[in-house]
Amino acid sequence: MHDVIFLSVVTVSWMPIDIVRCFHNAFRRDSREIDSAVYEVARDGGDLTPILNRFHVLNEVLDYHARGEEAAVFPAVDSLRPLVAKAYLIDHRELDAMCAGLEAMRASPDVLDAARATAALNAHLRIHLDKEDVHLYPIIRENVSETDQAAIGRVMSSKVPPDKLPLFLGWLIPLLDLTDQVNVTRGWMKLMPPQVFSNLKPAIQRLTGPNWPKITEQIPEL
Repeated sequence: MHDVIFLSVVTVSWMPIDIVRCFHNAFRRDSREIDSAVYEVARDGGDLTPILNRFHVLNEVLDYHARGEEAAVFPAVDSLRPLVAKAYLIDHRELDAMCAGLEAMRASPDVLDAARATAALNAHLRIHLDKEDVHLYPIIRENVSETDQAAIGRVMSSKVPPDKLPLFLGWLIPLLDLTDQVNVTRGWMKLMPPQVFSNLKPAIQRLTGPNWPKITEQIPEL
């Protein structure tokens, strides 16, 4: 049910903050697939190392995302609905602890411990993102101007170090369906200076692969 409800961003009119849901969908998919892969190893045998290496990338990107929310999203929500963001900050600290536990397992993997840990992380992360999408971000969407939403997005983006941008793009875009690839591409075109987006465009084209012609059909200005 969750995948049907939250899979794609469909709104009456696009707002800058909507792009965040695309990132949330990528987190959901990556976490779910990692958990499924660990479960298969626990059931049938196999090597955990590549799966935990994949988790390491998810953890790194999730940390950038959380830093951006804590720097820009949570303060904006606090100014509108005091105390609301505090509950989401508690979620973040719990996610930090879960991810730290899984990172420690990379040195000496135990399949049963890993299966328990990824199942817990996947459930907690999914519920956290679902709550943000139906509660936290609508507060911003409905009460913050487009200009200020764009400013929030720029602060969030600034938490990705420039040298990590290839890793971030390589993680994000393949995890998105066509609708979200279109939304991210359109959003970045609107939010980024033209030269910055122009520099990203070849990577987006490469990473979207066979979806690129469909994206250009929906965004003719590409």
